[in-house]
Amino acid sequence: MTMPNSYANILGDKIKEAREKASLTREGLAKQACLSVRQLEQIEGGGDTCFYSAAIKLASAKRIANILGMVDEEYLER
Repeated sequence: MTMPNSYANILGDKIKEAREKASLTREGLAKQACLSVRQLEQIEGGGDTCFYSAAIKLASAKRIANILGMVDEEYLER
């Protein structure tokens, strides 16, 4: 499945940096956000096979960013 470009681009490297700065493992953060580790890996590193749609991936990234205390401008490229 290919994600349409009508949604903001998720800057996964920024999310990963914030997670590491907060000393959180992928497993720990995924559990807090009710996501699988594989979904978090795809948010941080790209890919879309674990998401039904671009909207769900974006909502998941927003949930992760909220846990990390990030604002949209820090992890989204429009």
